[in-house]
Amino acid sequence: MFPKINLKFLTLTALLANSVVADKAKIYRNCLKPGQFVLTFDDGPNPETTPIALDVLKKYNIKGTFFINAHNWSDLENDPSAVETVKKTYAAGHDIGSHTYNHKDLFEAIEEGSMKENVDDMTDKIEEIIGVKPAYFRPPCGNGAYVERDPHKKEMSEMIQEYLGERGYNIIMWGTDTMDWQYKEDVDNVIATLNEQLANPNVSPKTHSFITLMHDVYPSTVNIVLPTVIEYVQSLGYNFVPLSECIGVSPYQSTSNDEGNQNNLNNGEINNNSNENFKNNSTIISNNANNNSSTISINKEVENTSNAITLHSSIILSIAIAILSLLF
Repeated sequence: MFPKINLKFLTLTALLANSVVADKAKIYRNCLKPGQFVLTFDDGPNPETTPIALDVLKKYNIKGTFFINAHNWSDLENDPSAVETVKKTYAAGHDIGSHTYNHKDLFEAIEEGSMKENVDDMTDKIEEIIGVKPAYFRPPCGNGAYVERDPHKKEMSEMIQEYLGERGYNIIMWGTDTMDWQYKEDVDNVIATLNEQLANPNVSPKTHSFITLMHDVYPSTVNIVLPTVIEYVQSLGYNFVPLSECIGVSPYQSTSNDEGNQNNLNNGEINNNSNENFKNNSTIISNNANNNSSTISINKEVENTSNAITLHSSIILSIAIAILSLLF
């Protein structure tokens, strides 16, 4: 006969089950290899300006990453031109990532209980439009991905990173900023802002790489800032690469249609709309917060997603049940 299982046993087992969580989302601020430079764009789509950005990128043969909202500068629920802009961006070979549904600061989303709407509903909306689920996420204002000293913000950041990790996301931050939203047509100040990192005497394409931040929703950015930044960065000797090549992680998650393939978070294969695949490098390089430190090599970590989490949970629970059954 099996021993009688009492309430205390069931409670302890439930607590153990709840303690098993997914790996936190990885945070990327720079590339695998020095000399690489990535263009990323936030807050779109804007049917008036995003197509201009696409034309500029095509002229320079550069693939960018667009972190989009459902409600911000356009309305993906009710504006067919906004939906078509996203489809056009994806069809041109650029990556589509999530920037939340309503451009919501995730600290606020936690406090008001809107994480599902801003994260999960946006994931569904992107998949509905382009047919694949995004694996790149950029939190508005960067909140949730900084190193926080305030205990409450630190706790919320942990929650955000776990929430996104459970949903197969990688957090994409930036190592240099253009401040295009503030300076608009003032290109000199844009370049000066970039140079806070790029012009540092300890920084060069031989030792550093960068992910930069712009906004495709402003006419000044797509018409003036974007081509100026491209030519300036090229003059410094950096090579523009897609974000997928920069970090070695696919922009999209595997779906039920390709169950036979390994999850993109496990093998780092790249599917950038053109079915180009390459194996993930065995090194991840990260800069410090000021992007002035030397790059640090880290052994490749195999990222376990939902299947591995389930297996891990089962093993832990099996051991726990066996031990607790002896105690009770």
